[in-house]
Amino acid sequence: MPFPRPTAIRSSIAAATLVAALVAAQSVPARALAHWNGTGQIIARISIYPYNYNGTWMSPLDRSLSNWNVTASPAYFYKDTLSSSTLTVTSYSDTWYGYYQACGTTCMYVRVNSRTINRDASNFSNFVTSVVVHELGHALNLAHNDLTSIMNHGRNRNSMTTPQSHDVADVNAYY
Repeated sequence: MPFPRPTAIRSSIAAATLVAALVAAQSVPARALAHWNGTGQIIARISIYPYNYNGTWMSPLDRSLSNWNVTASPAYFYKDTLSSSTLTVTSYSDTWYGYYQACGTTCMYVRVNSRTINRDASNFSNFVTSVVVHELGHALNLAHNDLTSIMNHGRNRNSMTTPQSHDVADVNAYY
């Protein structure tokens, strides 16, 4: 009986490896539930240039950073005078509450619309925190979704102020 050629053995091993990989891939849960937009920062540790507003605004703004920092995820937001990322509160004529914009892979602008928040919030502090936690979610590459999530555009901003389990899972899966 002749011995198999080395190329035939390698082909058989490669085919067996491919079959094993396909079987393993089918047993791994699909990431279909992940909601990423890929427009955020390349790292989850994000600096923000120190902002300074009156106490009415400072507490909910700072709490927004902390609400991400205490999650079981790599998300960490901190103030640094060397940062080119900013968090700005002012009155905009637009209808949005908050707006995230990337200015590079490690730079972001978060804008908070004081006009619409003052008009619509019944719990001012919670509303501000919810808006900023949501915008920071975009910095972490999270996209809008329809789940129980800080990234749900229709969430109750007067009561939901923290990233929810789905948000944390998405950040963990992304980073």
